[in-house]
Amino acid sequence: MFCIEFREQSQNDLLKILRNIQGNKYLIVDEKLSGSLSLIIQTSILQEHGVELRHLLSKPVQTECTKVVYLIRSQLNLVKLVSAHIQNDLSKGIQREYSVYFVPGRTVACEKIFEEEKVHHLLTIGEYPLYMIPLDEDVLSFELDLAYRDYLVDGDTSALWHIAKSIHKLEYSFGVIPNVRAKGKASARISEILTRMQVEEPVSTSDVGIPEINTLILLDREVDMVTPMCVQLTYEGLMDEILRVSNGSVELDASIMGNQMQEGKKTKVPLNSSDKLFKETRDLNFGVPCRLRSRCFAVIGRLVGLPHSLSSRSAL
Repeated sequence: MFCIEFREQSQNDLLKILRNIQGNKYLIVDEKLSGSLSLIIQTSILQEHGVELRHLLSKPVQTECTKVVYLIRSQLNLVKLVSAHIQNDLSKGIQREYSVYFVPGRTVACEKIFEEEKVHHLLTIGEYPLYMIPLDEDVLSFELDLAYRDYLVDGDTSALWHIAKSIHKLEYSFGVIPNVRAKGKASARISEILTRMQVEEPVSTSDVGIPEINTLILLDREVDMVTPMCVQLTYEGLMDEILRVSNGSVELDASIMGNQMQEGKKTKVPLNSSDKLFKETRDLNFGVPCRLRSRCFAVIGRLVGLPHSLSSRSAL
């Protein structure tokens, strides 16, 4: 349930940003964020709020809309790309209102780039505090792909603050977590940052009541370096090994999903607990669902009166 509440809160935060910008809007999202955003809000809801959605590309902005909103991570290369878009518009005499919202927060380095590119005065800069992505009804992800490398190789500890801030944000909805257990240097550091945040930005116990989360366990990746190198033997793991699960979905040829008119085109298929069959089979050994499927085909075949030899998926 907490993932559903978190998704609704994140959706409301985004809609609040968009409502503050009157009229139609051209929302440009950096490609890494677009998949995560699809788990927060549906495109149809954005359209209802006068939003046209596009990915952030190197190509100049081509729209008649006068209000352009950028939703990007705090990365210097993305900031330079946004600056290039604005400079291209200025060179053509195109006047627009530009808003840039950093996910999950702004940085001094990024704003410095805008100043160096001489576009800072044209921007409205804000933050969209999306610290975690709800991948399923009981799974939240930080989506920090390079956090371990950044911390261990580059000595960049910003991911530790990000994680602590994410957990503290959860506490505003579900109460202060009374027991925090950490194993590893990075995890211990996160626990320290979280404790400091609880003092500096206290959560009102009268607002949230009894804590819904009793214990938090933090583990460094270096505690178990072997597991990521192992072959996944569950059904969901097999799907990931072959099809690559991304943002809780896989991309399949449209013809496989029964749309013969769009053969060759890809379609996204969600893989989460809303699918009852997948929920039951995702954690089983990958050989078990195959046997279950064969039995289902045989049962359906008998129900429709097909000979046993024809009780296959293609025949059905």
